[in-house]
Amino acid sequence: MELTHLLLFALTFAVAVALPGPNSAFTIGQALKYGRFGFIWAPLGFMSATMIHALLVLSGLALFLQQHIEVFQAIKWFGVLYLVYLAFKAFRHQPSKAEALPPALSKKKMYLSALAVSLTNPKAMLAGMALFPLFLQPNVAFYPQVFFLTVTAMTISFSIYFGYGLLATFFSHRVGRSTWVHKLLGTGYLGAAVGIARHQS
Repeated sequence: MELTHLLLFALTFAVAVALPGPNSAFTIGQALKYGRFGFIWAPLGFMSATMIHALLVLSGLALFLQQHIEVFQAIKWFGVLYLVYLAFKAFRHQPSKAEALPPALSKKKMYLSALAVSLTNPKAMLAGMALFPLFLQPNVAFYPQVFFLTVTAMTISFSIYFGYGLLATFFSHRVGRSTWVHKLLGTGYLGAAVGIARHQS
């Protein structure tokens, strides 16, 4: 798998994950309650959910996509439209009231709760369905691609939600509420959409 192809996936996936939503709200709540590093089981749970999403989306696609190259183009443009839609939502986002702090959780319950939040979040599965197949290359061995895409996505997922938690411990009154954050993310979505539209599979 080409490094530039993987880097484009990493950038696109990072922008998709970074948009504030149920996962980030859960992480922020745990960080506010347990402080620096005490919330780490939440991003670990989201990282595990990312792996499950990736394997669910990518498993069984090898033979089908190799026999139907035209599907790549259809998926590609679906992904472009999806990213444009997310950009539209980000630009129109209106800050809401801060979430109430969650009840105290053990490490195990925090991990399992984060896993459940992500696995039951339709937006997370839709993002996986739109993005993972976009970056499969028909002329490259399938399983190495699955490995690199999954590991990259897991690393990004953990890093972003861990970052949300760290920011919450320092800037709890601003995280997830500043309008400029959503404007920046909207711009990132549009940039990713343009990159995918121009990318040759």
